[in-house]
Amino acid sequence: MMLHCPCCHAQFSVEAITQDAAARELLGLKGELPPATFSYLALFRSEKRALSWERALKLAREVVGLMDGVRAIHESPLQEAMVETVEALRGKGKGPLKNHNYLKRVLESRQAVSSERGAVQAVTGPRSQVPASKTASAIGRLEQWKA
Repeated sequence: MMLHCPCCHAQFSVEAITQDAAARELLGLKGELPPATFSYLALFRSEKRALSWERALKLAREVVGLMDGVRAIHESPLQEAMVETVEALRGKGKGPLKNHNYLKRVLESRQAVSSERGAVQAVTGPRSQVPASKTASAIGRLEQWKA
């Protein structure tokens, strides 16, 4: 089976990829990873060099470590954080990522927002509408506290 590179249109066989142990293991992990993982891993690639299979595997394992406690892969906060990270950094020209710190900050901010929404819903009831901004949320909490 031949694969075609969408960028340079080079052809190579699937067998060529699976010769590398790290590539085989990374492809085996694909089912455990959020769908946005490979787009996210592309942020670690430099302009002049391809991301090695070993480095990609190491990064993917670290992503699996970030997923601890997440139940559904496709609906996970990690998936959403990865998509947000890729959209924010793609085409910015800031160079390749060195670590997962940006993703961790996005994930923490998403978790803080969701826990804040959960707290507001617990106080106001499940049918009330959650304010869209932090300011509106703070005003809503002050109004509830006043009552």
